[in-house]
Amino acid sequence: MANKFSGARSLRVFISRFGGVSAVGFLSYIGEYSAYYVVWLFISDKLVVNFGLGTFGYLVAGTLNSAYLVVPGIVAVPIGHLSDKYGRRRFAVLGCLLGVFGLSLLVVGNGLTDKTQFWIVMGASLCALGTGHGMYTASTLAYTGDIAGKHDVMGKSYGLIEGAEFAGYAFGPFLGTSIAVLYSRVLTFEVSAFMLLVAAGIAFVSMPEIRETIATHVHAQQVLAPESATSVLSHLEEPDNEHFHGATWSDYLAAFKAPIINVSLLTTFVGSVAYSGFYYYVPAFASKLQSTAFGLPAGDLASIMALTAVILMVPFGHLEDKGRRRMPYLAAGMIVSGLSISFIGFAPSVLGFVVSSLTFGTSIAVVRVSQLVLLAENCNPSNRAAIMGTNHAVEHAGYGMASIIVGALVAFLGFAGAFRGLSLILLAAGLAFLLYAMNKKVR
Repeated sequence: MANKFSGARSLRVFISRFGGVSAVGFLSYIGEYSAYYVVWLFISDKLVVNFGLGTFGYLVAGTLNSAYLVVPGIVAVPIGHLSDKYGRRRFAVLGCLLGVFGLSLLVVGNGLTDKTQFWIVMGASLCALGTGHGMYTASTLAYTGDIAGKHDVMGKSYGLIEGAEFAGYAFGPFLGTSIAVLYSRVLTFEVSAFMLLVAAGIAFVSMPEIRETIATHVHAQQVLAPESATSVLSHLEEPDNEHFHGATWSDYLAAFKAPIINVSLLTTFVGSVAYSGFYYYVPAFASKLQSTAFGLPAGDLASIMALTAVILMVPFGHLEDKGRRRMPYLAAGMIVSGLSISFIGFAPSVLGFVVSSLTFGTSIAVVRVSQLVLLAENCNPSNRAAIMGTNHAVEHAGYGMASIIVGALVAFLGFAGAFRGLSLILLAAGLAFLLYAMNKKVR
């Protein structure tokens, strides 16, 4: 298929197709995560100080925070299926509006002095935020695959949407806490709500639904290979009509008959454990060394890593579009992540921390784009949003397990030993995925 995004018109055409959905991804994520840490501190402050629970309030706040992290993963799969059935735009818009509702409840909750009312408002707020997150994540990722498959630009398009969402996730907390410190936490909630409201408007305008010109998709009993999936998508009309197809749960379950789907989801879990372990524990290790050995820009390490990943995602996606390779890159990225963490575990130094942050950010770009492209190419539109929702659920499970796995390694082996252990785990995983790709001839 000719690539419509090559030549002098490439940038303009590419942005016209994917700029809107990427803006939705960026605004929804930075809006949500700008409020994320402020919400946790807000709830803790209310419970510990205003309601007099003492240190027990931190346990309650931590439990609520854990529930908030779990909810998006739980709802992403059924929401993804509904998005397959009724359309991407509807659920992207609804998810953003739910986020606005949840953040508005935080503004209300800030002034509450009654415990019962506070619990009700916080419960409703966190449920709305978590459900909305699952909605706009599954919908935007599926919509990207729907359009990208028609024009044979899976790598660049997923590099753009993943880079946009990753940037919001990585840098949103800095924006939100800065606003809260300089002004007030209420303003943080209001700014976040406004960003999600703008995202809802952009989704409504720039994510027109797709309708098939044929009656049904290739159904659940037949899982599409990448080439046949592109062939089916080539018969779709331009995205200016009503979304329609008879997505069923059988469509969703059929996707797992393709081993590559299951393997890709496994790489998502391992990669999420690695990312979360780096993002939270490497700065903590650097901070510990700062007081005992040498000065370190501890707070900047996670930002260096995240910025490197964001910058490289689109260029790497372009490389994947040209080379048509997915799993070998993914496995190589996993190996690089293990090597990058070994710089810290085996020889912690200022240079080692910086080099590790840069190389780990590079590996994150390679791994995350490859994962999404593999999933998108090996499912069809009748189950794409549900599969993306499943991927998001696995991602959240990895984030949760990272706290347990890396925390246990630190407890028993110390920081340096923990990173040595994590690096060996990632190296082994990368080699296993590479051997799988070579044995199954997976590109």
